[in-house]
Amino acid sequence: MLGHHTEELETLAEATLDAREAERVMWDVIVIGTGMGGGMAGYSLARAGRKVLFVEKGRSTLPGVPGTIRSSMPELAEPLASRSTEAYFDALARGGRSTDEVEDVSGRLAKRFVPFIGSGTGGSSALYGMVCERFFARDFSPRRNFADPGDSTVPEVWPVSYDEMLPWYAQAEGLLAVRGQPDPLRPESASANLPAAPPFSADNQRLADHLTARGLHPYHLPMACDYTDDCATCQTFLCSRSCKNDSARNCVQPATTEYGARLLTQCRVVRLDADATEVRQVICEHPSGMLALKGKVVVLAAGALASPVLLLNSRSGDWPRGLANGSDMVGRNLMRHLLDPVMIWPQPGSRITAANKEIGLNDFYFYQGQKYGTIQSFGAIPPMEWLINRPGPQAKALRMMKPAVRRVYERFFTGGLILAAMMEDLPYRDNRVLVPDCPGSDGRQRMRIQYRLHANEVRRHTAFLRLFKETLEPFRTRSLGSGKQNSNVGHVCGTCRFGSDPETSVLNAHNRAHEVRNLYVVDTSFFPSSAGLNPSLTVAANALRVAEHVDQAHFAT
Repeated sequence: MLGHHTEELETLAEATLDAREAERVMWDVIVIGTGMGGGMAGYSLARAGRKVLFVEKGRSTLPGVPGTIRSSMPELAEPLASRSTEAYFDALARGGRSTDEVEDVSGRLAKRFVPFIGSGTGGSSALYGMVCERFFARDFSPRRNFADPGDSTVPEVWPVSYDEMLPWYAQAEGLLAVRGQPDPLRPESASANLPAAPPFSADNQRLADHLTARGLHPYHLPMACDYTDDCATCQTFLCSRSCKNDSARNCVQPATTEYGARLLTQCRVVRLDADATEVRQVICEHPSGMLALKGKVVVLAAGALASPVLLLNSRSGDWPRGLANGSDMVGRNLMRHLLDPVMIWPQPGSRITAANKEIGLNDFYFYQGQKYGTIQSFGAIPPMEWLINRPGPQAKALRMMKPAVRRVYERFFTGGLILAAMMEDLPYRDNRVLVPDCPGSDGRQRMRIQYRLHANEVRRHTAFLRLFKETLEPFRTRSLGSGKQNSNVGHVCGTCRFGSDPETSVLNAHNRAHEVRNLYVVDTSFFPSSAGLNPSLTVAANALRVAEHVDQAHFAT
């Protein structure tokens, strides 16, 4: 065991580097963020022989890092950390979670919250539920799918087609070792030819049989999972058994250990210094002090909240509205899906606590001339301690009422399977990410969002929930939340959209900023529509596509 631990520490040392050493190098590519987009792009470019530096604002959670919290959410693993804000944020960081603050100014009163997204090696992919599914072919021509898109900016077509994405989807599925069944309602998904996933659990099989008896078409979700013995699928926390295939395990680690890429963690990029045509320096905050990094190409993948804030903060005489923002579209067109989880008790008295993210259902994805979204397993609901082991007066009040709260929680909110309706939302200019008025003094990043539902979403949401709940009759059910709440930002996208027109988009078809010749954006910011499915595989596939273009356009001899 000691030898194995020493080997892990040596691997970690090879991956990371001294901050001042990083300043002395002219990198071929600086990748900002190590989530699915940044990890895939950096891995591909490092494998092609490019000198790649990953810059990650969170901590490293690669093997060998002491203090990393795995196998459980930080609120469960270190309950006493909730007694102080500083200790709680430290636990979140060691568990791969963000400590950023989002200020939602959509309503009459502003509200602030810490979003449940990843921060650290792998980004949100280190926490995700591993669903890696291709979009429908029709998702690439989105506007025609909606009966009344109204004043939405949803485009007629994406600047790339489904057929153009096919080889990159296949490559991403291979790199992530995706397993699952083809969707019976999507003939094109059969061409993926994925390895089979394990059979449905007994509880999920009962629910799948019910759906099939109603004339619906459930299938096993495609998952980037190795399914080791007693696999818990590790949704919402880091995997301790190396069966979750994510950007950290499948991209960042091999890029650094096999292909010479380097990794700089706890390093937050605060602005990009650029002249009128290209980025000259990447300015970062690091525990050792401010850094000025130089690279021939900059690939931005900080996430669809942080990436536009970084560009908007990179103002200069050449860029008075923010870098690459000549169109005034940076930060606009914010989308985040409408997610409505419902707990189902397949039989009276059921006490289901095991991992159960298995079922996918797309019968209402396109339905009677309208576009809604997908229905899928959501996984097990976390124990009550997830709510009460955090700082703040509300959690403290719940801790004081713990026995009574536990009885209510366990009676009404545990024991069943969870299915979630995930509805596509449309992009609008006035739904956006903004720079906050006050950046704060504690070192945490702050972002402001403005997002309201438009008439299109309200009508479709009502209709979709009715269809969803009708499929669950006569089971006992309980709604667990509302898709109307902005605090659910797990699938944020669209805030630096790509397109063919520089007046209405930020990036071109290769994800390069229209106005900045060495700046690319490869996180979900580039989506011009949110589709109705999990974004991970499309982000991964597109990052591989963009990486090949970067290699050929900037480094081909």
